[in-house]
Amino acid sequence: MSVKVKLEKNGEIVNGFTGFSWTIFFFGFWVPAFRNKLKDFGLFLIFFIIKLFFLITMFSKNIEIAENLEKYNTYNISYSSLIPYLILNITFLINVWLSYFYNKYYTTNLLINGYYPLENDEYSVAVLKDYSYLPYLKEELDDNATMERYKNFSTFARKEEKSKAKTFFGMLAVFYVIIIFLVLSNFI
Repeated sequence: MSVKVKLEKNGEIVNGFTGFSWTIFFFGFWVPAFRNKLKDFGLFLIFFIIKLFFLITMFSKNIEIAENLEKYNTYNISYSSLIPYLILNITFLINVWLSYFYNKYYTTNLLINGYYPLENDEYSVAVLKDYSYLPYLKEELDDNATMERYKNFSTFARKEEKSKAKTFFGMLAVFYVIIIFLVLSNFI
């Protein structure tokens, strides 16, 4: 999850987001669908189908390798058998990149379309200014008390993001340890 801010236009309140989008990372094309962004939904769906195609290709290559090893006790590796793995890794990197930039794209479009933070919501204003979605006003820069409040809000938001990232990478490390343990236990 990322940092959520409230934005309003003509009485309609929507959520804007800043930071890394864990929901895009894990759920991909569903996020634009729930945010009513049909064009983005279509693009993310096409990206998902491409990833799925290469994932299926990779699994079929793994089955082919296992069958050849079982039948002939050997397998000749070719460059063509490595392509699905390479492309799958590239799509993973693209997925990370999309997760990093999608919230900025989404929230910037909301701001361009006339959505602004709620009137007395200093938290949303501070977070949007800290993430460079909105510029600081000269009056704000001159007022030390306001800048201190903004700094406290943005520090809190950034700590939340770091905490989520540490949790994710911790869970990922545990997952890899379990997978390695399961793989090694089959060979022993």
